Amino acid sequence: MKLLLDEMISAVVAEQLRAHGYDVEAVSEQRELRGLADERLFGYAQDAGRAVVTYNRDDFLELDRRYRGRDRRHDGIVILNARRFPQRPGSVGRLVKSLEELIVGGRPYESFIHWLR
Repeated sequence: MKLLLDEMISAVVAEQLRAHGYDVEAVSEQRELRGLADERLFGYAQDAGRAVVTYNRDDFLELDRRYRGRDRRHDGIVILNARRFPQRPGSVGRLVKSLEELIVGGRPYESFIHWLR
């Protein structure tokens, strides 16, 4: 499973996952992706065959609803809880471990939505 980490997620997470051999991009590493509207970012992820990892639950659930409403499939949405995975350096290791477990487990189903634990 390939991932795209939304802009709010540190590039350090992507770097650590890539160091373990996983195909992960971070929006913060790519100037052309920074600041894109969620719909455009989601479209980019679909073109690249990547699941989006985000804290932005409401907007991405709405995008999922629109895709399903048009009978379109997507490559997945992974939703992070800010209490479980706070945006600070001390939580990077836990986030990397949880994402690695998800990647190894494989895509749970087509157009999946996964709340990361």
